Amino acid sequence: MLLDRPVQDQIVLTTVGGAEDLLEGPGIVARTDGAVTCRIDGPLRALHDMRLYLTAAVPLADEAAVLRSAESGVLSALEEPIRFRIAPRTPDADALRAVLVDKLGWSENKSDWSVNFIPGTSTSWLAEIGPLHWSRNYPQLERLPWSTKPVVAEVMIRLAKVGTEHHLLDPFCGTGTILLAAHPFARGRLIGSDRDEQAIELARTNLQRAGVRAELAVGPAEKLTVATGSLDRVVSNLPFGKLVGTHGDNAKLYPAVLKEIARVLRPDGRAVLLTEDKRLLKDSVARTPELKIVRERLLKYSGATPTVFVLSGTRKRQNRRS
Repeated sequence: MLLDRPVQDQIVLTTVGGAEDLLEGPGIVARTDGAVTCRIDGPLRALHDMRLYLTAAVPLADEAAVLRSAESGVLSALEEPIRFRIAPRTPDADALRAVLVDKLGWSENKSDWSVNFIPGTSTSWLAEIGPLHWSRNYPQLERLPWSTKPVVAEVMIRLAKVGTEHHLLDPFCGTGTILLAAHPFARGRLIGSDRDEQAIELARTNLQRAGVRAELAVGPAEKLTVATGSLDRVVSNLPFGKLVGTHGDNAKLYPAVLKEIARVLRPDGRAVLLTEDKRLLKDSVARTPELKIVRERLLKYSGATPTVFVLSGTRKRQNRRS
């Protein structure tokens, strides 16, 4: 993708439901559930580096719109040779194919494509841009079935308001996705721990591959080896009790973990925790006198509806530290 080539076009970004407002910029045209439409007038690099979206697609009303985008819009930034795919049930597929092959000289490839044409909503077609797909932004990412999705990790880091000098911990780091998302923002210590030795090994591979330095350790989240009051942020995807553990396990785990989070955070620290075991998390926070919930955000993706809970210290906790 020619990311520094100036383009003029409209593009639709899909994201995690509930995170639409985090996609910001001067060209925002509309926000809907799980999608943001924006006007691009300039290079695509800033959009490419944002990492808060899943897919990027150009809405195309007709054949003339396809040619305009290929001349000066997003499609013009694709590197040759350009390969395309037309999804089943795409309207006027034959006419579209003729434009792409006969007028633009593109080749059709259903498995290795640069652009995927799918049915639009109020337009005839949506052209999904392969190089802007989330999976292209995270090449060779080692994962486990319960690994945090990269875009969800990006959302959590934004909600954590991570600063340049912050020290950050993920006590359920798994394969290191949240640590990878935190790296561009936090230049302090990045610490990850998990009781799963295989997950830590995969996290080490992912971080080394990305050139990210972090302290990794195998160990339980309820018995952290981090010094009291030494961290600015704790950001973690807690076990939901589905793919990992059970609700019964969580009933013991959550209170113990929250006690440790309260211990390791600085007085002005913040924790951002994701879970679908929501009532248990709320009840556990209510029984942790040094922490309080200051914000909740429901997310929707892949059939899941977890909530991100943002926690800060209570006055009682601040008084103890003063």
